[in-house]
Amino acid sequence: MKRYLSTKNTYTVAILWALVLSMLFLLIIGLKKEQVSILPIILLSMVIGLIVWTLLDTRYVIKQHFLLYRSGPFRGRIDIEKIKKITYFSGLYVPVTMKPALDTKGFIITYNTTEDVYVSPIKSDLFLSELLKINPNIEIIPN
Repeated sequence: MKRYLSTKNTYTVAILWALVLSMLFLLIIGLKKEQVSILPIILLSMVIGLIVWTLLDTRYVIKQHFLLYRSGPFRGRIDIEKIKKITYFSGLYVPVTMKPALDTKGFIITYNTTEDVYVSPIKSDLFLSELLKINPNIEIIPN
């Protein structure tokens, strides 16, 4: 089993931590006031928890012939034998729905003919070589 953490774009991480800190500030203000209902406090706490969980737990695991990804509560599994191509990608707008990544530079993995996922492992060369050991038919497309 091989584990790879996600790379982290400095601006993305700074924006997310600033958002968490500002929400914590609002939460503290809300708790100090006596007439704030409990629902906004619970919702704000849940959003803070979701963002922090995503920041601290975004990774990829190659286990047997599966690629497992997780980003906070969002998780998935890809059969490496079904990966068709891996495309290098760099940019703010990633043209896929599932993006368990914290960086703007990474890979778009296409599998099962039409499904895509965007990942950004720290040791990208090692990550690709491990995938290619399991499925040497993966087409690598440079950006």
